Order: sequence, then structure tokens, then C-alpha cells
Amino acid sequence: MEKIKKIVTNKWFILAVSLLCGAYTVCLAYFAYAVFFYDIVYTDKVMFAIVYAAFSFIIGLLFFYTRRSFITCIVGMANMVMFLPTLLLDWGNWPLLIPAAMMTLFGFFCCKMNDTAKTVFGTIFLLMYILGGIAFFLIMNVFRVTTVDTLLTPNGGIVSPSGNFRCYVLDVKNKSSGKVAVYVEPNKLDVDMKFITLKTTIKKLVKQANKENRDDALHYEVHWEGEKLYINGEEWFDESRFLVDDGSGGLTYNLTEDVWTHTYFNVNYPIFDLIDKVTTIFSEKILKSEDTPQESVTTVSEAA
Repeated sequence: MEKIKKIVTNKWFILAVSLLCGAYTVCLAYFAYAVFFYDIVYTDKVMFAIVYAAFSFIIGLLFFYTRRSFITCIVGMANMVMFLPTLLLDWGNWPLLIPAAMMTLFGFFCCKMNDTAKTVFGTIFLLMYILGGIAFFLIMNVFRVTTVDTLLTPNGGIVSPSGNFRCYVLDVKNKSSGKVAVYVEPNKLDVDMKFITLKTTIKKLVKQANKENRDDALHYEVHWEGEKLYINGEEWFDESRFLVDDGSGGLTYNLTEDVWTHTYFNVNYPIFDLIDKVTTIFSEKILKSEDTPQESVTTVSEAA
């Protein structure tokens, strides 16, 4: 028992254990990267929540045990920075956010540092979260284009026979005319993490129809024949153009040819929808009042 006590109280052992706390910083950084470049899809939300909460709890115990280590203090402050992108870009994804938020706050407050330093850094992080959130909210309200997207093909898209690409048809409705668009995505760039799948958001716009052709486009006939994608009997995409030899007898993607875009993140804040609804209601009322014909009043003056 004395030997165990001697080991767990040894400063070098505590220092070594404090390095393990950095695993949570790596985890937060990875999820910040994932919410920016991928679409997170749950294959088992409950199990992910349990595993992630258990992992956060274990790291929390390590933080408490090594709270006097300067490495733990540095990691605790780094976690405060790494958690902000995930909080802003993936708001509403509570199985991911709640354990991370609790662990990040606990890690910062439990570490032993000078009270003055903790007050200063705490104020900086508080301002960073408040000002960053306000700035992000304003920017997203100014530059964000509100659309209602309806998937017209099955979930997961229509996969090519080779399994290298998938396509889907999207009905995009906005405040003007909207459009119907056919997109193609690489099908083998998704990252399977057992309980979640990171879906790639790299895509290529193959065909779109606006305004007068929109109603016809809602009934697009889309199918694959070998390596080629046909829309209403016409060829619109050939996957062989975007596959090259990887040097070991296999194929890899070559997406430098033609135009491929990246949807960097998809923010779903309920307050954005509320603002749009209120704005729409006021706009309709204003337009309605302007369209209401004014009653003419005729004044007849009697001669004296």
C-alpha cells in the first residue's frame, strides 16, 4: 500500500498522467475539424452519448488528480479555445456538446493556478465566447441565405455501380424562385467512427433548373449506367474522369478536374428560423397594406 501511495504521489508520475489529459484537447480539436468539413450523422446516438460521456468523466478524474500540474493548467486553457468552434458550428448537437461543455468547464476551474491568473484568463475566455458568439450570429444573419431543402432521392443518394460516387436531387426553395439541383459526391470519403459517420460535403453541381423549368425538374429521371450518370436519358457525368491510379493498383479521387465545392458547415439555429418567420410576416403585412386601394374622397363645395 505504501508503494502504491508513493507512486501516485510522485511528481513525475503525476506529470506523466497529466499528459494523458491532452487526449481531450485532441478530441475537441478533431470534432472542431469534423463539424467544419463534414456532416455528422449518428448511427447510434444513445451509444455515442454514453461512450463520449464516459470518456469525458474519465478525463475529468485525470484532471482532478493532476490539477496541480502546470501541463493540466495549459491543457485546461487549450480546451476552452478548442471547444468554441464546435459550440458555434454544431449548436443543438447535445450528445456532442453537453459532455464536452461540462468537461471543459470542470477542467478549467479545477486546475490549480494563481487566482489572479485564473481570473484574467477566465475573463478573456468569457469575452471570447460572448463576443465570438455575437459576431458569429450577426455574420450568419447578414450573409446566410435561408433555404428549405427537400431531398427528392432516397437517403444516402443513388450510388454508382462501382460505389465510387453517389448522386442526389435536391429541391432548394428560397425567397425568390428556388431551384432543383442534381449533385454528385464522392462515396468513399466518409469516415466511419462506429457510432457516428462523418459524411463528406464535397460535391459537384451536375445540373440545375430554375424558375420556368423547375416544375419539370421535380420529376427528373436519374440513374447510373456503368460509370456514367444519366438524367432524363442524357449523359451528365462520367466518373472515370475523376478517378486515377493510386500507384498500388487501386483507384483514388482526382477532384482537381472541373469544379467541386465544399459545404464547410451547416448551422441550424432555431432563432434564425424565428427571425425569418417574423421578417416574412412583417413583409407580408407591409405589402398587403401597400396593395390595399385607398378610398377617394370627393369634396363638394356649395355656392353661397
